[in-house]
Amino acid sequence: MTTKKKKDQKLNKISLIISITLVLIAFFLKKPLVLRPIIWLIALFILALNIKKTKSLKNSTFIVTILCIIFLSFILDAISVITLKRIPIFAYNIINSENARVYKGIAVRVWQCDKENYDDLIVAPFYKKGYMCDADDLAAMDINSFLNSAVENYDDYKNMYIKIKGKISKKNGQNYLEMRPYETSDITVNGYVNFADNITLRIVFPNNSHELDDYDVYDEITIVGLVKNLEKENEKNYIYMSDSRVVSEINLNEFTITATPEKECTGKNLIYTSDDNKIYLYCLEDIIINYADDNKYEIATALSSNKLTIDNLKVNPKEILVDDETNNTIYQYDDYSIMFCNPETSEDIIIGNKNMKFDSVTCDVKVEQE
Repeated sequence: MTTKKKKDQKLNKISLIISITLVLIAFFLKKPLVLRPIIWLIALFILALNIKKTKSLKNSTFIVTILCIIFLSFILDAISVITLKRIPIFAYNIINSENARVYKGIAVRVWQCDKENYDDLIVAPFYKKGYMCDADDLAAMDINSFLNSAVENYDDYKNMYIKIKGKISKKNGQNYLEMRPYETSDITVNGYVNFADNITLRIVFPNNSHELDDYDVYDEITIVGLVKNLEKENEKNYIYMSDSRVVSEINLNEFTITATPEKECTGKNLIYTSDDNKIYLYCLEDIIINYADDNKYEIATALSSNKLTIDNLKVNPKEILVDDETNNTIYQYDDYSIMFCNPETSEDIIIGNKNMKFDSVTCDVKVEQE
């Protein structure tokens, strides 16, 4: 073996060792993150030159070899991210929130929930949407404050995860909802407020969000999502939020009922109809359902928005009376009574004053469908 050949082999080994060393440095270097892809590319460049020299490759073959090495690098990067829980070397479209960063790699997303912590990372498949860090670490922004300056400061919010608290101005099933700036109204029942219409935050959910079933228009809600784009339609601004998740909770199990008696009894008045029941008020002006945080709803609104069920009305009565002749049942409370008419013969549920008796009001006979 000639001296030149020995020298070339030695150089090849040295360049190979340098390449491997640089790859390992890129793998395990935590920060600054911008150096990692640079070091990796330098390692690949040295490796590619080494291969070209030792194999005497043609230019076309050499280019294919480089492309294969780059492709394998991407795959190796993804495997290392999943197995070692590392920030991707080839990260793109880096997204920020107040405290966190999101790195998008090949087929994965890595969440750095603390910008100063490079060890406790959350690795998720690329298709898994929604804010994955602790939403409590984000300060909630009031929808009025946000929308009042969102257009002017849009660049500060774009591609940022933010937490928004406000009232729902529009809802479309489990897919999306809207929020607008609002002013309080003299009417406080059912969460009613006066919405402005010059700017709207439209919040889109990645999949059907069952949490939205508990909410309706005028309800207060808190959401974490990614500010994506700003559009103008008919001189009105729309800010779109995607990758969203509901982070507030509604406690619908604890409530009180307030009954306001009529000064002069006007009899039985229909207030709500469902597939199975008709609900009437008897000698009452209204029935208000009171939840936490001073959220008040008329009973018809609470029933129609699924905040209240018929079975909820039977909870904790002072006394239960049954009419042996009709099988009608009265649940008595401090300020009101509820008569559940025999379901075999009637669909009626009658909420009346505390003095309501079986003979005070008549249950309508159920009409059988042909």
